[in-house]
Amino acid sequence: MEYSLSGCLKRIMGISVQEGIEMRRPIVEIDPGKSPAPVKTKKIQNLTRVLQPAHTLRLRPDPEPVLSETTRPLPLAWYGTTDMGKIRRCNEDNFSVLAFADKALFVVADGMGGHDAGEVASKIAMNAVCRVVQEEHGQSSGLLSLVERAVQQANNEVRQEATRKGSNMGTTLCVALVADDAAFIANVGDSRAYWIEDGSFSQVTTDHSLVAKLVNAGKLTKEEARTHPKANLLFRTIGTDENVAVDTFRVALKKGGTLLLCTDGLWGEVADDDIRKVCATALDVKAMGNRLVELANEQGGKDNITAVAVKVL
Repeated sequence: MEYSLSGCLKRIMGISVQEGIEMRRPIVEIDPGKSPAPVKTKKIQNLTRVLQPAHTLRLRPDPEPVLSETTRPLPLAWYGTTDMGKIRRCNEDNFSVLAFADKALFVVADGMGGHDAGEVASKIAMNAVCRVVQEEHGQSSGLLSLVERAVQQANNEVRQEATRKGSNMGTTLCVALVADDAAFIANVGDSRAYWIEDGSFSQVTTDHSLVAKLVNAGKLTKEEARTHPKANLLFRTIGTDENVAVDTFRVALKKGGTLLLCTDGLWGEVADDDIRKVCATALDVKAMGNRLVELANEQGGKDNITAVAVKVL
């Protein structure tokens, strides 16, 4: 993901926009009713990292996908995948899936700042969110508050590392904590969460980008925004400000619906209706995730591509 905003745009729009760069990751398979355990996996082209199945935050340097399933509190099947795309030389995306107690956590992050900066930022943010949620999920302060605190901690840790390195690293972040019959979602930047149900398709999160502001102001259509030369300019990211504003959402989950988290390497290449069709017709979440990545690459694959699909069974 590349960002560059001139002083002219700053004066015109009256907003502060950070500069940054690109996008990345992978997958776990567990039979319903059984305890989470990794099974035989297949390689997927251009994956750069894989999250091990439930009950771990550790990433292996193994470019294999992982497919996971859980039966509590709602029966869920999920699949996460990442791909470097056709243009980038490195993958700055990171994602994680984590199951614990009666909850499941899904995180997607798209790093900015170049190789060994954006990749580091997205990994730090991802791990911080996983750690905070895992440590505090049993408290009674509310799950929306929990995901917001986790994102704030991610912001603190990315800023600390940026200061230590003298870097302008940053990352987007999209988090979904599933508990009971709802998803508690938080986001900063333009990594998105979608909810697909009975043929309907809705974007849950709001992009913190220049073109999103122009769309809201009626100056651009959504389709024009996707291809706008300034489409990658963000005014809010993890690691930029001491206290980042975090958007939070609660989505009621229903049987047959799909929650999709993704970076702009997917939604920037693939039209909303095409994403909806894949999510509505795919035989399973693995086929869904792989087809979405294929479509993004078929449309040019100009950025790293990451998708985490969560199906309510």
